[in-house]
Amino acid sequence: MNITEKVSLLREGMIIPVVINDIAFGGEGVGRYQNQAIFVPYTAPEDEVLAKVTEVKKRHAHGIIHELVKYSPLRIAPRCSHFTQCGGCDYQHLSYPDQLAIKKTQVVEAFRRIGCFPDPPVADVIASPRPFKYRGKADFWIGKRDGQDGVAGFLRSKSRDIVDAGRCEIIAESLNQALQGLHEQVRESPVTVSRRQVTAWSWGREIGADIPAAALNYPVLEEALRSRSLTPDLSHATADGVAFIDLLDLWPVHADTAGDLVFCGAVVHRIVKGRTFLVPAQGFFQANLYLLEQLVDAVVAMCALTGRESVLDAYCGSGLFSMFLAPAARRIFGIELWGKAITCARENLERAGHDNADFIIGDAGEVMQSQFVARRQFLDVLVLDPPRTGCPNKVLTSVNRLRPKRIVYVSCNPATQARDCRFLANHGYTLHDLQAFDMFPQTSHIEVVALLLLQEK
Repeated sequence: MNITEKVSLLREGMIIPVVINDIAFGGEGVGRYQNQAIFVPYTAPEDEVLAKVTEVKKRHAHGIIHELVKYSPLRIAPRCSHFTQCGGCDYQHLSYPDQLAIKKTQVVEAFRRIGCFPDPPVADVIASPRPFKYRGKADFWIGKRDGQDGVAGFLRSKSRDIVDAGRCEIIAESLNQALQGLHEQVRESPVTVSRRQVTAWSWGREIGADIPAAALNYPVLEEALRSRSLTPDLSHATADGVAFIDLLDLWPVHADTAGDLVFCGAVVHRIVKGRTFLVPAQGFFQANLYLLEQLVDAVVAMCALTGRESVLDAYCGSGLFSMFLAPAARRIFGIELWGKAITCARENLERAGHDNADFIIGDAGEVMQSQFVARRQFLDVLVLDPPRTGCPNKVLTSVNRLRPKRIVYVSCNPATQARDCRFLANHGYTLHDLQAFDMFPQTSHIEVVALLLLQEK
């Protein structure tokens, strides 16, 4: 029987027995049925389940737990009552040491299978000092319809529905206070709110549970909804005369040190290793408040600067790595597509007194080609921190033309990172180190820093 005939035996809605053998990258448990891989989320190795098939592909299928027949000895009780409903966490049913071991195996397998590195140099995963309450940023979703209670929480797993959650176990306690404040205001406000996202930040490091919920009981959300600062296109009258406000372009909220829920403005402040960073309020910045400094230290150490090097920080964002590389670099260049982030990066390094940094707005591949390859402006060290999709071909081609001696590649997706490292290995680089950081405990995500060295001829 060929593989197509085997797969044809599976149909959506079927209930099948599956023994879970492993956890795949992405968080789903993997077992087999009639020699076909079956992926089932929220399972643990050695679980025996009856799985309901939800999707059938040519070589594998996806399912959900219909019945947990035999519990894995690795299973623990999840801390959050919304686990498996909210889409934020994947691993709360596993102990933290087991999560770290699983993630290391996933990195090894990605570099073996996708990168074709037979023995990838993967070190033990560096754990987060806090496996819970570590996130300094949260994206809340709120909604309210006429005649209904408002909801505030997070998106349901693989859905656009909102899970009405009272708290989250992986965000800083100050952000849970902000979530409680949003719950109060959405519930009490007469304003109809379409389903929208509200981003909240914790200021600097964790400011703790010393913020009383009572401090958030004034009508912040309603005030924001009715704010005169809103542009006309964000507000209009409905048929019943109730104002409808689109929250899409409102500034994020922040629970500040005085215990008030306030709006951040265009930028927020983050403190890393004693340095204050301005970050666009709607932009990206590493969310783990307690492991970020070790990630920065690893990147700086792998760059091994002596003061003579020219460094390119591609996908530099607001200048996080540039800030700590600049003191030991002869010259540092940063590339970032988003202009607001570049504005912050420039100000961040200027405030710190670094005058050896140039930041360029643009697509990384295009800028590398036009500003460096075409001008034969070669580099000693390259830092790459691309999005989950990895580096496009034009970036990798430019890297091969520039041939820096060292490449430090930071990624939240070891699959695309392994693919790109294989390209670099095929063009004269040796994969020297792979250090994973658990920036996202309880989730399937993992941050990996790779060091590649140009082979000497």
